[in-house]
Amino acid sequence: MSFRLLAPVLVTVFAFFSHFQVNADTHLPTESNGSTPRVLASIHPLGLIAASVVESENLEVLLPIGVTPHDFALKPSDIDRLQEADIIVWSGARTEPYLAGFARRWPDKHWIDISAYAGETSVRDPHYWLSVPVARATQKALADELGADAQDFAKQLNSAVEYSDAVLAPVKQNGFFVFHRAYDHWVHERGLNQVGAFTLTPEQKPGMRTIQLMREQLRQGDVSCVFREPEYSPALVVAVVGNLPVKHGELDPLGSHINLSRDGYPHFLRDLADRAVNCLKK
Repeated sequence: MSFRLLAPVLVTVFAFFSHFQVNADTHLPTESNGSTPRVLASIHPLGLIAASVVESENLEVLLPIGVTPHDFALKPSDIDRLQEADIIVWSGARTEPYLAGFARRWPDKHWIDISAYAGETSVRDPHYWLSVPVARATQKALADELGADAQDFAKQLNSAVEYSDAVLAPVKQNGFFVFHRAYDHWVHERGLNQVGAFTLTPEQKPGMRTIQLMREQLRQGDVSCVFREPEYSPALVVAVVGNLPVKHGELDPLGSHINLSRDGYPHFLRDLADRAVNCLKK
């Protein structure tokens, strides 16, 4: 899966650099004046992970609710927030190309790139935050940087995984379509039967051949549920499914409806499992 190249936006963004000069002496205040580091998570699910060890007054999320990395464009105020942060948790250059230049320009900030924890896996989906091992490693890296304990989060993750596997066990063989290819890590780790996606990325519409193939799978009963996403119109899903007797559900790869809290990310995992079960059960 590839994200849009935001070249025009990057040109605009770097035009602002002359106005945002960064002095290395001003970063990571814990090293100089003992104040608490300011943490900026690029997207909401990374904010859910960070909230396990960061108090709300010291944590911000760059992308607003309802906006995804597929359609985000930096504004001057966003550059201010990046400049003011001491620790930035992001998804890496493949997922968020609009931040790559800042990571190179401001290496004195502490950048936690979650893609670095993806490891040697056969899953190439850049929605790395839906991988439990990646989330665990990301949170530990942040906790270590802050001098915090990561063990409670690890226990909560284990509990969420156990819960998810237990409730999903009866429906693991039931096929489903997702709106776009965002869930491969989650599907692989939970052993689910995702048989297709309406589109690889939200910017790309499926071709007629793909639509015909999906409708044939729907007619044959290979698919128990089709999942839409709250950030995007359901028109494509409705058009493909038509009046075929298939259940509809909703999954949100960003967990935008989950509040930032110490148990937010484990809650996110449980919520994904519950939503999947509710639609997949017959």
